[in-house]
Amino acid sequence: MRRIFNLVLLGMMIVTAVVTYDLKHSAEEASKKVARLHANIAAEREEIALLKTEWSLLSQPGRLQSLIEKYQDHFQLEPFVTSQVATLDEIPVREEDAAEPTTVAAR
Repeated sequence: MRRIFNLVLLGMMIVTAVVTYDLKHSAEEASKKVARLHANIAAEREEIALLKTEWSLLSQPGRLQSLIEKYQDHFQLEPFVTSQVATLDEIPVREEDAAEPTTVAAR
């Protein structure tokens, strides 16, 4: 009886060791994945900051004005006139916009 009890305990210890090792391995993999995600997030934030800086440089009014003057013949731009502004009442309504919206069938 004692021998069976010892074998059962030995089996339980082996199963517990395997489960513990599997949990440790899973935790390490999850930790590596989290570290990769943090690194990717940091790289994306750095890229966003770089793009914002580039956008602010490209959209400087002085630079845009010099480009407008340089390519005036190509773009044929004219100054903005206030008569070009329309109110919502002056904008014609398309017939498909005037019709009641149809419900979309569930997919």
